[in-house]
Amino acid sequence: MLKKVLFLLAAVSVLVTGCKDDELAPTVTQDTLLFGAFPFLNELKTAEFDLADLSGSAYEMDVYFVDNAGGQNVGQYNVYVSFDDNNPDGGDLSTGRALFKSYGPSDFAPLGDKGNLGLTVRIPFSEVAAFVGASNADDVISGDRFQFSTEIVHVDGRVFSSGNSTPAITNAFGGIFDFNVNATCPLPDDFFVGTYALSYDEVYDEFDLFGGGTFVQALGDLSGVTVDLTTVAGSTTRRNFLLGERLWLPTYGFDVGSPTLEFACDVVTSSNVTNSASCGDGPIGAIQTGTASFDLTDDSTITIGYNDFATGGCLGETKFFSIVFTKQ
Repeated sequence: MLKKVLFLLAAVSVLVTGCKDDELAPTVTQDTLLFGAFPFLNELKTAEFDLADLSGSAYEMDVYFVDNAGGQNVGQYNVYVSFDDNNPDGGDLSTGRALFKSYGPSDFAPLGDKGNLGLTVRIPFSEVAAFVGASNADDVISGDRFQFSTEIVHVDGRVFSSGNSTPAITNAFGGIFDFNVNATCPLPDDFFVGTYALSYDEVYDEFDLFGGGTFVQALGDLSGVTVDLTTVAGSTTRRNFLLGERLWLPTYGFDVGSPTLEFACDVVTSSNVTNSASCGDGPIGAIQTGTASFDLTDDSTITIGYNDFATGGCLGETKFFSIVFTKQ
């Protein structure tokens, strides 16, 4: 345990030292990534399947290809899907990953400000539901999810996907390889939007993080902290909120970015909260645990629980905490 503690503190110390010297910090650009190709999300038009009108619903986005040749090196664009049946009372219809659609150069056209080759990806609910065997009227209800993953086949035969691409592709350059589409209830644009005060509902004992009296301040003081929940283009049910350095590992000042909340009729889910610190096994992350419910007629408050240190390789166990959002 002592070795793990020393490794964590050393790793964090190196990260902090490196971040303080702008001249020494690596600069990531498209030229230095040495990527083959990736799809860039030019516009998200619709991001969910509307339970009130499933037959007329479709996911739709515009993507163009970035490959140092304006998309000319893309030989094929493949879209895979799996179905996550989160309501298996009538039988579990979940499916594994399977190729749903494949596009070739004849489907591509100039798109976006730079005129890179790309296409509009439109996925009607009725089509994908039939593909996964969930086309009956009661097969898909609130909380069910279609998980899509894509890949680009380069003209030289190499294949690029989220599995072999650097995180900078999606985090820094707007790439989109994987995405989920939920069956859900659309929300008004002013619902769960605006300024919310943050407070803790449950907090673990930080003094006992690593045993032996070692103290690392993992959770920040939320006294007086507010965040602004904002809509996400193309979605009625997603909200972003900027946390910055205020929530997590404040001793070291790591930025945890802008997590996304997704509201599905009566349940809200949060994307993972991660930062740049690590104990050698990817970024340290807090992952939502349990079910967070909300009222479709009341956006005054929600409470979301997380398992801290669920990723990053720092502890042998996770630590639970929960955050209350209260509208101001």
